[in-house]
Amino acid sequence: MADGTYMAHGWCLVIAIDGETGQVIDWQWCHHENSAAYTALFSRIAQPDVLITDGLRGVEKACAAVWPSTRIQRCLVHVQRNTRTDLTLRPRLEAGRELKKLSDRLTRVHDPEGAIRWGEALNAWHERWRDFINERTLAKDDPHDPKAASGSWWWTHQEPRRCYRRLEHLFRTGRLFAFLEPELTQGGPVERTTNRLEGGVNSPIKRTLLQHHGLPEEHMRRACEWRCYMKSATPDPTSLNRDEHHQPPPAPE
Repeated sequence: MADGTYMAHGWCLVIAIDGETGQVIDWQWCHHENSAAYTALFSRIAQPDVLITDGLRGVEKACAAVWPSTRIQRCLVHVQRNTRTDLTLRPRLEAGRELKKLSDRLTRVHDPEGAIRWGEALNAWHERWRDFINERTLAKDDPHDPKAASGSWWWTHQEPRRCYRRLEHLFRTGRLFAFLEPELTQGGPVERTTNRLEGGVNSPIKRTLLQHHGLPEEHMRRACEWRCYMKSATPDPTSLNRDEHHQPPPAPE
């Protein structure tokens, strides 16, 4: 799993963990989550079979460049959040209500047969609402709409259309249900969300910074790195001691 969390002083900490154990593998400081930051991080890590990610374009671009044969599992919780952003919690239109129900079902799919049924339901939704999401509004018919200033037409139902196209693309490219594929699960279950990273690493880091509010910039970064180090596979704090740390103070004159 890989994800970034933003800090004070304009810093972002991108962290990669073992999805099975939750142990931190490595981390990378940056100012923004982008392909350069993830490329720097991934280049120091052995290629995994599958990467669980929230779907930012930068992380997927870096994965394709550094780990070309790694499969991507999109975090299903983030997919559902994106759906709610497009359609709201209570969609006004019937097409939106049906599509949101489909999205809500994502985290209840636990086997390949369920994934097939979900894909069939998405296809059935498209057959039923294809003409609806392909409707266009001409600028001349609604000149007071702000969209009229940037083009001669726009999709009338942009949000349901965008939501459907996202779900269809993720399903077609194998990013929704990669966690069910036999070749990826031979070594054990594959996670389908980034909850272990967000709750097991990012949240403790944020709590540390909250408990030590007002740390100078360098101290803040060291505190975050210490948290990551202590959540790695074999932390050994005593190995960081040096002889100079134990020198007696100079005798008073």
